[in-house]
Amino acid sequence: MAISSRKWVCTGAFLGFLSVVAGAAGTHWLETFLDEKYADTFQTAVRFHMAHSVALVAAALVVERYKSGIIHSASLWLLLAGVIIFCGSLYALAFTHIWVFGVTAPVGGICLGLGWLVLAFGSMRSKGKAE
Repeated sequence: MAISSRKWVCTGAFLGFLSVVAGAAGTHWLETFLDEKYADTFQTAVRFHMAHSVALVAAALVVERYKSGIIHSASLWLLLAGVIIFCGSLYALAFTHIWVFGVTAPVGGICLGLGWLVLAFGSMRSKGKAE
């Protein structure tokens, strides 16, 4: 595995760890002082955080397997940006109740969606040849 792929796998794994911590904190501690609306917002962030942490690890392994360069690399950056912007804005909204964070969440959602599309496009262009 190339060093850059290792860094992406480690990044995804660390994000996964953080999602488990956030989920546990949300279940056992945070929901005692978050009202129901914001507790749901927090749990949505946790679900997307966890799912896309796994996706980042998987995408890093795809990049390593197909050695496809910039297209697949773009998918990794988009997934990472999506997790940070989408989940981060939902976490911030849940804690602060500041509406601007809710408005920025769709930007992160677009990054997540584009990350998946770019991963698919890069995989189709790779012609399935692994080294």
